[in-house]
Amino acid sequence: MTAEKYYDALVVGTGFAGLYALYLVKQLGLEVHAIDYASDVGGTWHWNRYPGARSDVESYVYRYSWDREHLESSPWPNNYLTQPEIQAYFQDVARRHDLYRHIQFRTDLTDATWDEERKLWVVKVSTDEIFAVRYLVTAIGLLYKPHVPDISGLDSFRGQAVHSSKWTPDIEYKDKNIAVIGSGASGVQLVSSLAEHAKSLTNFIRHAQYVLPAALRPVDASERKSINARYDEIWREVFTSAFGFGFPEPARPVFSVSAEDREAIFQSLWDQGSGFRFLFGGFSDIAIDEAANKEAIKFIHRKIQEIVRDRQKAEVLTSSDWFARRPLTDDSYYERFNQENVFAVDLKKSPIKAVTSTAIETADGKSHPVDLIVFATGFDAVDGSYSRVNIKGRNNQILSEQWATGPKTHTSASTSNFPNLLFINGPGAPFANNPPATEEGARFAADLIARAEAIRKAGTGTGVIESTPESENQWQGQIEAIAEATLFSKTGSWFFGENVPGKKVAPRLYFGGLSRYRATLANIREEGYKGFSFGEF
Repeated sequence: MTAEKYYDALVVGTGFAGLYALYLVKQLGLEVHAIDYASDVGGTWHWNRYPGARSDVESYVYRYSWDREHLESSPWPNNYLTQPEIQAYFQDVARRHDLYRHIQFRTDLTDATWDEERKLWVVKVSTDEIFAVRYLVTAIGLLYKPHVPDISGLDSFRGQAVHSSKWTPDIEYKDKNIAVIGSGASGVQLVSSLAEHAKSLTNFIRHAQYVLPAALRPVDASERKSINARYDEIWREVFTSAFGFGFPEPARPVFSVSAEDREAIFQSLWDQGSGFRFLFGGFSDIAIDEAANKEAIKFIHRKIQEIVRDRQKAEVLTSSDWFARRPLTDDSYYERFNQENVFAVDLKKSPIKAVTSTAIETADGKSHPVDLIVFATGFDAVDGSYSRVNIKGRNNQILSEQWATGPKTHTSASTSNFPNLLFINGPGAPFANNPPATEEGARFAADLIARAEAIRKAGTGTGVIESTPESENQWQGQIEAIAEATLFSKTGSWFFGENVPGKKVAPRLYFGGLSRYRATLANIREEGYKGFSFGEF
């Protein structure tokens, strides 16, 4: 029988959330261990290595706020970071803070069972090891479990077929007939990058998107100096803003200015770049007011008509949905469709019927020759990251069954019936710039653990962290009420689980803003961690 290995805490995942959680729990003086299925740190940015993979959040705020020296000293030549640059950043953070020696790579979480008698988790992993841990801290990520649609005949395809998150350097795409299925963040970047080298490229689109320019540019020494000098001010503004992307979020509504001024503001946002900036950095009501949203849509539609010369392609690329999905950013996506070898297929009008050995057949009778299929079809997001793992709490309650009608947590930190299981960036986390959002989650998890440890060591309780069903229902009620007041709720997306057939459609994120989320956590702390119990006698 395999002997158990004991740790005070086990962190699962080493992306933004997990690496910081590991750092914080280590600071508490606990014996902490981390596992990751990957071969190195980076989380999403370890796996997503496809051509063109790049952040669409400004470089100086797409990082941790707590390591000022690293921002000031590390090289980042452009206003957006590429995948290799982000991966190198994670590696440097892990080295600088002596985290590598606590991490076990190529190790996947398979089972976790709460032992009520011993008040700990028994965790089984893919290496056949068994860990006994008091705190199980999961930082698996929002976008971890790839979603690949069930397409007839795919097994007969003789070319290569790969999900965007499984891209490897040996994949041949130059002078190939390529199909990119999907037009989300990955799909847009893939089309933009692969089309330059493809024999032909066809983008199969279920939901046409609104793609804003990135305005990718170098960052010179004087700009770097200014950013370094304003470090504290920048991060204060990030953490006290709604979405934390490093740009101002004006309070003015769309119709508070004249049509001429509105056009000028939209043009300025377009020129500055960033889908997030266009949605949140010009006006306050684009995501909540239909008339305001239509004004933004009309502007982007005009840009598509100006850029894409082929009317049929432009029609496929012109969305009829609300501008209320994850904003997308790329400098050449629309321009690529001016190439004679790049095509667009509307899957609503012509769904994929089957894949043959050499082609994709659509319902309109057309056969699209293809050598490489890239599924940019997203992920079974948020709670889907947990459905692949067998997690049993009190009384053998299975987590995936408890969440079958939609996940519920108390402030994204924990869920009832699963003591000492803590989530970072799990269901109910804020929709915002990911690094500062995950920092908040990691700090709160560390605070919960510190309080539990104090109670346990004082002998005034077991120190077992639990959230109540009432607190979860209250938080879920806030999530649903806020989502319902936005156009996000009227636009199918992974935010609500709509992209996975059969999945319960419900909001997975908190749309109330980063600053309001921080205020909520602060109030919980001030009220003695209301909604949580710690097994106090």
